[in-house]
Amino acid sequence: MLVDSKRPFFWVLAFLIVFIIGIIIYQGYQKIARKNQITIYTGAGPVKIRIEYAQTPEKQKQGLMGHASLSKNSGMLFIFPDEKIREFWMKNTLIPLEIMFIGTNGRVNEILTMKPCAPDAETCPIYASKEPARFAIEVNAGFPEKNKIIEGDILEISGF
Repeated sequence: MLVDSKRPFFWVLAFLIVFIIGIIIYQGYQKIARKNQITIYTGAGPVKIRIEYAQTPEKQKQGLMGHASLSKNSGMLFIFPDEKIREFWMKNTLIPLEIMFIGTNGRVNEILTMKPCAPDAETCPIYASKEPARFAIEVNAGFPEKNKIIEGDILEISGF
């Protein structure tokens, strides 16, 4: 009985090509996933947060306005070109948030609770950092306490 010697080679080659393509796709996915994730190193261990970046002035002005909810373990990272006192407000923001102000050195300087501003309010409170900050992260109210994030913890931004 004759066996076609090329057929096993073809299947092995096809398997290797599919396997290599799978690895390339997976690595691309991991790179994207890491870019949309930050880690805060706490005394209790690392805390990973899925984030949306707010790098442009337009995105920073919009922030989380109009969001009816924020997924668990997610937030918005504000990246500023310099380190200075930062001010935020909750106009048109529907959910209670906490904000973490972070210096250029990556340390959490301060954590503030911010309450939604009443829709009919003429003015909304301003939440200002006590120390200069280069970054700010808005998360669901209670998230820092639940995850044992405190002042002095360190932020790592993957892919930035």
